[in-house]
Amino acid sequence: MKQLLKTFKVAFQSIYKNRTRSLLTALGIIIGVAAVIMTISAGEGATQEVQSQISGLGTNLLMISTKTEHRAGIDVRMGRPVDEKDFDILQKNSVWMSKLSPLVANGVRAIGPQGNKSTTIYGVSSDYFDILSREIISGDIFTEEDVKAARKVCVIGETIKRELFAGSDPVGRQIRINKVPFTIVGLLKEEGKGTMGQDQDDMLIAPYTTILNRLYGRRRGYNMIMASAISEDHIEDAEIEATELLRESHRILEGEEDDFEVTTQIELQEITGNVTGILTLILGAIASISLIVGGIGIMNIMLVSVTERTREIGTRLAIGARESDILTQFLIEAIVLSLAGGILGIILGVIGNQIIYEATDFYIPTAVNSILIGFGFSVLVGVVFGYFPARKAARLNPIDALRYE
Repeated sequence: MKQLLKTFKVAFQSIYKNRTRSLLTALGIIIGVAAVIMTISAGEGATQEVQSQISGLGTNLLMISTKTEHRAGIDVRMGRPVDEKDFDILQKNSVWMSKLSPLVANGVRAIGPQGNKSTTIYGVSSDYFDILSREIISGDIFTEEDVKAARKVCVIGETIKRELFAGSDPVGRQIRINKVPFTIVGLLKEEGKGTMGQDQDDMLIAPYTTILNRLYGRRRGYNMIMASAISEDHIEDAEIEATELLRESHRILEGEEDDFEVTTQIELQEITGNVTGILTLILGAIASISLIVGGIGIMNIMLVSVTERTREIGTRLAIGARESDILTQFLIEAIVLSLAGGILGIILGVIGNQIIYEATDFYIPTAVNSILIGFGFSVLVGVVFGYFPARKAARLNPIDALRYE
């Protein structure tokens, strides 16, 4: 134990003697560890943000859509689209689904007093607002009577108001959608950016019957049917029920594959969690490359140090030092350099996360696993890249080392 402490003392003295070079050597590790912590933490933050936004939609959401397959760069429909017949069957026979709404989405040009803009119009039923928990801050939603009568009424998002009705209340006023006049009955509460960076306030919402009858001439089929289970505990029951009812509606025989998809809130969270997890892993792996570069820098400096201290090593061997003593000394120097770099990298990474938060308002939680990974990697780098120079020093011939100029 006493000998090990003496070896540590000699190693620290050597590092302190060349402190400027030691700091520059550890710089690669510092940057590498900071990069690993910041990228993994950013991935964790993005995952939490996505999951939070999905949870904000409710925990009992179901999305029923036509199954598609990606072929030759395009999505090909695998069966007939979900349509009015499917919607009616689900409405009349579902036990575990409390609210249902078709969804028809199309790009349109909206014209208001302050100009015009390209946006998206969503044709839905009045249940849509409850299913996705969209709130109205001015006016009201359209009613089921409006849907049945296919009235030309709509609800708009904050972006539409800001760009086409700047400085005035849009409720009660008209907006032209593809030259068809609609009366605005409500203004949606501002939501900001969505999970994929889309503007959730750049939208128009109107009765789906109006979209199909007045804008697109009875287009067959919906983009999807949205539904909410009666409770979170019964979301699986609702999924099974929807699948059975739609198989019957589409006349799919036993053993045949469904031509539709039922995606639940839980599955959506799992999918997005997997995607963000993979991205975090890739970014972390890329950031780890700088750690490897830092390790190579440590190895190079240690090899130079061995060359510079050849006579010192020869003298120590000549007066009785063992090869293991020399190996331990140089290995400790390499590990100390990498550990110091790791600690400073952790500090830099935590500070970097805070700077990003202050600059962008995007909260990045400093993930504990990122600190452990970064620190563990720095230790590994010190051992792996420090071993070869240490072994070279330990195997020097004492006589040749004493003769070295």
